[in-house]
Amino acid sequence: MTSLTEQRKQIRRFVVNLLWFIAILILVDLLLPHIFVPDPKDQEFYVPNNALGWMGTPYFEGELKDPEFRQQVKFNSLGMYDTEHTLEKPANTFRILILGDSFVQAIHVAESETSHQVLENNLNQHGNNASHFEVISGGVIGWGTNQQLIFYRETGRQFDPDLVLLMFSMSSDFQDNLPGQALTAQGINSYSPYFSVCNGELNPAPLTYAPGLSTIKNICSPLERAVINMMGTLHQHSMLYQKLERGVLSQQPRQIFGEKYPAPFSALYLPLEEPELAQAWEVTQTTLAQLQTEAEADGRKFAVALVTPGVVMQLMLLSPAERKQFLQDNPIFASVEADKPNQRLAQFFTEQNIPFIDLTGPMAEHWAANGIPLYFTGNGHWTVEGNRVAADILTQWLLESGLLPH
Repeated sequence: MTSLTEQRKQIRRFVVNLLWFIAILILVDLLLPHIFVPDPKDQEFYVPNNALGWMGTPYFEGELKDPEFRQQVKFNSLGMYDTEHTLEKPANTFRILILGDSFVQAIHVAESETSHQVLENNLNQHGNNASHFEVISGGVIGWGTNQQLIFYRETGRQFDPDLVLLMFSMSSDFQDNLPGQALTAQGINSYSPYFSVCNGELNPAPLTYAPGLSTIKNICSPLERAVINMMGTLHQHSMLYQKLERGVLSQQPRQIFGEKYPAPFSALYLPLEEPELAQAWEVTQTTLAQLQTEAEADGRKFAVALVTPGVVMQLMLLSPAERKQFLQDNPIFASVEADKPNQRLAQFFTEQNIPFIDLTGPMAEHWAANGIPLYFTGNGHWTVEGNRVAADILTQWLLESGLLPH
């Protein structure tokens, strides 16, 4: 057994080596701008953000091009695909802050056709005359529940919302809550912050991702957390660390689940649960509970809507003959349970007393009855019809749920 004295020596050696490494990085960083030309800005839509990883570029205007559409995009002062909203809430106004990822952002359709804008229009048309409804979008591509919690803390609560509605994306949010989620903005990989679960509860202080050091292991030791945060912050500012990142990650790639499946989220619907998926479930549920706690502590109501991947919904709509052929071509999915993760989340929401709606069933029924595609074939996001149908379902649910003023 290592003596206490030896442990202290090991810690001192580690700290000294770490300080030398940082000093060398700083020295080389001073020289690098004279050796290398900085990477060009390759993602105009988004900019790095130290607290959130990335966000929309404030006041950005441009065109999104895709084989299925061409869309003019204009962001507001927060980098959101939304109209401008004043921090001060107007009189007699009920505000809904919607948190989410690219399904909420919805830059694939006109801003007037997004689910958040259609929802606002619906509520003002069908709601009571005592209140005006204002829906604020807090959705950015690639954001997980971790970033949505931090955005609420830093920005969302300033708008004094009456209801915080989280649109939970089954296709990506579990994966996005694991360490290493990144988006390339202005030529560098911008990593999202992440959370650890300690003694069954979420440590509410986020960790800054450090390539080569951050893993799915829960980091609970104060010393470990300090080192991770220091190295993560160093990565955000060190050109050398960013240059070395590819080699570092080749030795320790990001730990994700579902790598052996055509779509990684398929692992959610299969019986076997990988360690990474188990960690994703744990950190996701505790982050949701933390967001509920903080919203309700501010006097807000909190609710969740579940967004199902389009491919899962399409599989649900297959005829018996089509389903048989699909399983012959893809035998690994013979044991798929189409509503497995939804039921598990529903049980969690019930235990947490979180009002929720699963959009899967109503959207599938609409698709089957009308035959109009609700998802784009290529990128898997909602079409104009998908946004409208989602907003209509949310409108009806909110009017009946008791979440809105009488």
